[in-house]
Amino acid sequence: MSDETYIKYSKALTFRRVSATRDAALLIRFGRDLYRASLGREDAFYRDYGRYGAGFPSWVASCGAANPAFAKLLEEDGEAIGLVALGCDDRDPLVGRVHHFYIRPDHRGQGFGGVLDDYARDALKDAGARVARLNVTARNARAIRFYEGQGWEEKARRGGLIFMETRF
Repeated sequence: MSDETYIKYSKALTFRRVSATRDAALLIRFGRDLYRASLGREDAFYRDYGRYGAGFPSWVASCGAANPAFAKLLEEDGEAIGLVALGCDDRDPLVGRVHHFYIRPDHRGQGFGGVLDDYARDALKDAGARVARLNVTARNARAIRFYEGQGWEEKARRGGLIFMETRF
């Protein structure tokens, strides 16, 4: 490749801790879109997090209260483009959980998912986990392909969900 055709990525990527109050509207917007992408509609988001999704910001922040690394926004030049919400299994602290993994639609397919996946694995490893688990709806083919490409393995299928795992 000649020097003339080489383009270097020059934007700053950072992870910022979630604030339930400051980031409430953004988190609700991300949560609604996450459910829409996963389930094809957002009514389950309101069922899970209350009218208008008002409980979602505090739930995400509770992940960060358990461990500051567990609830982060991915920002590109100071603008939020993604979210990761993590946890450890209550019964087995060696098992990490990816609760929510989100990239804005206009940033999908550009490598940011890999950045979030690397961050999630590192944060869970640093917390002592030896395995990470997540679930994805069987209808979310794009997410399934992404996770498989990142080395996640399908472990089970139940009720329209695919349960995946990766080991460290």
